[in-house]
Amino acid sequence: MRKLLKRALTNEAGFTLMELIVVVLIVGILAAVGVPLYLGYVRDSRLAEAKALAGATLTAAQACAQQNTGSEATNCTLALLAQRIGVTAGGVSGDGKWTVTITTVTLDVPNNRFLGGPINVAGTIAPVTNMGAAVFIDAGGVVTMRCSTAAGTVALTDPLCG
Repeated sequence: MRKLLKRALTNEAGFTLMELIVVVLIVGILAAVGVPLYLGYVRDSRLAEAKALAGATLTAAQACAQQNTGSEATNCTLALLAQRIGVTAGGVSGDGKWTVTITTVTLDVPNNRFLGGPINVAGTIAPVTNMGAAVFIDAGGVVTMRCSTAAGTVALTDPLCG
């Protein structure tokens, strides 16, 4: 029995160098493809935070404008909307990553459309310092959301959020 066990153990040679090189090569290829995809997903998820905050701010501002028509609509400031959207009166999000700024959104009752804006959400700390989303309302009441990953301030010329 001892001889059989000794013979079995001496026949075990392990992996060859070629097999190990092939495995390392395959892992390297998978990493080369996977890492950029992963980083893209991370960027998109961070930008989704800004888009969600901008959308929530727009919804809160529109609700405030509907409830306070006329001269009262000017009271729909960020300080009033802050509790509804989960930011401080200064517009800083609870985790400190985002800052919200808003220009008054009003309701044009005769034409049944919202006017005003923009609503800007800008990243303030790493890893979101160069990210942002903004909601723009044109003179016809059409709402568009623009996103940027290159600068904290979003302009009307930036691409639409995907």
